[in-house]
Amino acid sequence: MLVQNNIPLAPLTTLRLGGEARFFISIKTTEDLIHALEFCKKENLPYFILGGGSNTIFLDSGFPGVVFQIQIPGIRCLDATESHTIFQVGAGVIWDHFVEYTVKQGLAGIECLSGIPGSVGASPIQNIGAYGQEVKDIILKVECMTPTGEIISISKEDCKFRYRNSEFKSGIYNDCIVVSVTFQLSKLTPPCLRYPEVQKAWEKYKSEISASELPSSELRIFQMEAVRNLVIQLRKKKSMVLDELDPNTRSAGSFFTNPILSDGETERFLETAKMLGFDNPPVYPELPGYKKISAAWLIENSGIQKGSKYPGGVGISENHCLGLINIEGTTSALLQMAESVRKSVFEKFSIRLEMEPVIRP
Repeated sequence: MLVQNNIPLAPLTTLRLGGEARFFISIKTTEDLIHALEFCKKENLPYFILGGGSNTIFLDSGFPGVVFQIQIPGIRCLDATESHTIFQVGAGVIWDHFVEYTVKQGLAGIECLSGIPGSVGASPIQNIGAYGQEVKDIILKVECMTPTGEIISISKEDCKFRYRNSEFKSGIYNDCIVVSVTFQLSKLTPPCLRYPEVQKAWEKYKSEISASELPSSELRIFQMEAVRNLVIQLRKKKSMVLDELDPNTRSAGSFFTNPILSDGETERFLETAKMLGFDNPPVYPELPGYKKISAAWLIENSGIQKGSKYPGGVGISENHCLGLINIEGTTSALLQMAESVRKSVFEKFSIRLEMEPVIRP
């Protein structure tokens, strides 16, 4: 196990922000992780778990303890039947590499999560989701290491997944370190087309696919890859796919989560919106008694425009108002901009947006 000193953190995050880590350790095995935890205990140092850096904000002052970057590899097939395939995947595997791997086998369950940056280990923590799919729907269990070095297996039910949240993010397992995730993907379920944008784009493919003379097994793979490609294209239009040539991708993806309101709160929001001249703001069903409101709609209709520049070298993406981007700025400037956006939305709609990325002091 190699312990490095004073490692810049900005290159390890998609925002390209943050100071240095006092110590840095690459974790490639569970043994590495045990030794790293022992090092922290011996030196009495705090530690932080870093994956792909797509959902993390480090302060300009850096991190005063030890950053563990989880790079545990491996995609292992545990079971395959006529209806499904089960994989155990190392926490350090790049998420989109795993998605591509499954799609090329004609497996359904995460095709609409294509193009999302980050690692497999981060996927259950915030229950990643997009375009009508959530990772919770294919997770069977999550293998973690406790701060004492014990490996535990947590069932899907005990993860208590909810919208962009889980027991790993804000519950009893928030001090556990994900080392692998077990997924079950379907060989029979058709590609997910429930999201309106995906449905619309899919129409352009239908005639080509229906006219194809491919065998049924190859046709399914063709369909799955078509859905993956159109999802990636949709994300690219919003600068939500990492691209070094696109400055709008220097972000943490969607910076705010969609607010979840009770039915009573939703009624008050609709009354406020109508009073302001908005007749049909988007409202989506969530859990019984709750509705989901579009954070993007709230931001755009609070007077904030795409492409807006803020003091300190930060701004709003030109292609999606949920993308708060680093131009040539600092973490301090980014967080000040985020608070300004939250204030604008609250003053107009009395709804306080919640940040999706994690801030590490």
